[in-house]
Amino acid sequence: MDRQTVVTSDDHKLGTVVEERDNCVIIETGHVFKTKHAIPREFLHEGDGELRATVTKDVVDDSPKVDLENWDCSAVRLHYGLDGPFEVDSDPNSLDNAETAAARAGMPTAPEQRLDVMENKDRNALPAVHERQANAADPAGTTSNLD
Repeated sequence: MDRQTVVTSDDHKLGTVVEERDNCVIIETGHVFKTKHAIPREFLHEGDGELRATVTKDVVDDSPKVDLENWDCSAVRLHYGLDGPFEVDSDPNSLDNAETAAARAGMPTAPEQRLDVMENKDRNALPAVHERQANAADPAGTTSNLD
């Protein structure tokens, strides 16, 4: 794998592989001012004599620069989103929205109201049904059976 070319998903040539450590490939980039960056192996695929990265050049450029003597794989994995702190909301009901606010106030929630209408439980929510509507043929302009 040494000296293989690495190409990004946006077709930029990043550089060449100089070393592989801790399931990361270390590449050397730049022409005059050379720097080393690491890409986790999960983001690389071999093909046609080169390694193709599934990330863009900007993502690699923003990654921490690698010092081979003071190698820190965790910083690289954290940058690429493979490791890091994960927060889980222990109380999913703590979100304030219209539905949870209505439930806390003892009012029916919007889904409960829709079910009541569909099951004919709430007579006030049903649409009014009229025998006929007013029309232009009615000389008074009103119809006697409409409210």
